[in-house]
Amino acid sequence: MAEVESAVTVAFADNPDDCMATGRDLIASHDVVIADGPAGLDDVSRTLLLLARLALFPVSPSVLDLRSVSQATNVLRYAQGINGDLPEGAVVLNKMRSRGRVSNELKANAPTLGIGIAQSTIRELEAFRDAVKEGTVVSRMGPRAKRAASDMDAFCMELFAGLIAERKELEVANG
Repeated sequence: MAEVESAVTVAFADNPDDCMATGRDLIASHDVVIADGPAGLDDVSRTLLLLARLALFPVSPSVLDLRSVSQATNVLRYAQGINGDLPEGAVVLNKMRSRGRVSNELKANAPTLGIGIAQSTIRELEAFRDAVKEGTVVSRMGPRAKRAASDMDAFCMELFAGLIAERKELEVANG
């Protein structure tokens, strides 16, 4: 994983027991842990939901994605029942086309999933595909990826707004 920043810890777990142990260790030793699980609802994905404070479900403009996320919300509710309403869940509208009929239908139907919808959307932009091919991220690609980087900046600011607020409260409380 050459494209990962050297200060970022990367860990892998391919079964629920390793996922639980590794996840707990990382949660204890890091301020933020981001986990990416298989798209299906296998036991590793379920374990991640049990460990999480926030579960994001990226959904692209397709009926199959919408159905898949609909099934995932059932597993989310199960995890919330065990963990006192955690993790919080949110749909992230991904690969959106501003004038696309299916994208607009997805935006209109997403609230029926019964979980939060991220305010930020990630557009379908060539820069995202180029970043993968080049082994980089859009924020490092300069002017040609400006719109994609803007989408990601807005999404990350929304995602981390709560954590930033918690940090500020702690700083004020601790003087």
